[in-house]
Amino acid sequence: MTQLTTHLRGGALTASGLALLLALTACGDDSSANEAGAAEETTTVETDYGPVEVPVDPERIVALEFGNEVVVEAGITPVGVIDPNPSLYTPEQLSVLEEATVVQEMSLELNIEAIASTDPDLIIGGVREISHGDYEKHFEDLSQIAPTVLFDFDGAGPELRDMSIQLAEAIGNAEGAEAERDRYQERVAELSETYSDQLQDNTFAVVFGVDSEFSVVNTNAWGAYILDELGARSTAVVEEADGDFATQQSYENIDKLEEADVIFYETDVSYEPDPFTAELLDQGLWQSLPAVENDQVHPLRYSFSRTWVQANDVLDQVEEVLQDL
Repeated sequence: MTQLTTHLRGGALTASGLALLLALTACGDDSSANEAGAAEETTTVETDYGPVEVPVDPERIVALEFGNEVVVEAGITPVGVIDPNPSLYTPEQLSVLEEATVVQEMSLELNIEAIASTDPDLIIGGVREISHGDYEKHFEDLSQIAPTVLFDFDGAGPELRDMSIQLAEAIGNAEGAEAERDRYQERVAELSETYSDQLQDNTFAVVFGVDSEFSVVNTNAWGAYILDELGARSTAVVEEADGDFATQQSYENIDKLEEADVIFYETDVSYEPDPFTAELLDQGLWQSLPAVENDQVHPLRYSFSRTWVQANDVLDQVEEVLQDL
């Protein structure tokens, strides 16, 4: 994977500095300059940062935060990416992403010079609502490089998946993303009916480890949200989360999961738990839980479900468990 090391720290580039950078980039490729002079079909995308004119068939896409999944699911090889965390992507997806230039760190630090060097015709990304101000500060610089489509999101339920459809539309894959959403909705209805007894006769929990603690995911978030959509009964401890996405508990409270007949624990894409979750699974109190003794503790990848493709993967995993209840 190509990495460029001059980073944007703090404020935006000066107008003259960015203009020089763009000029140098353009001079390095006469064919790009000629293509840029030709008329290009565009469409208007309404974003959280204003309307943006984007090419109908973008060919050189930079994917910022939450954009990596959108491009690989569309079968597109991007020219720039946020540094891909190996725990989030399959080997096949990583092989595609590793062909691109890293233009944003996992810490979300933008590298404006690296973005410009990729000569993109479109920049896309999802923005956590608390980061809106940072992106707004750099939006003009990004827009001088290429049309920039950014959407804010907040919450840990379906909001992120809905945003992925908006990004997919900007890169010309709305039909594919919407088909995955429709398939998800159809499957939720189907599974809810087929496994209604299993869903109502058992109590479910989704957990992950924290430093010397653990969290039980609330029904308004991630994998637990999907279980709730299916009509699954959730363990009573989630009520302690109130409106938060999870309730955080000390190890001494592991016994609060005794009523859970089925427990899912969050993992990376290869079904491996992170070190904190692995530590939770090794606790003595954990080993004495009825779900553990009954072999009803299961890994759950894509619990966060950034896209509808990933949400359908979660349904596959849940159905496999329901079939044996």
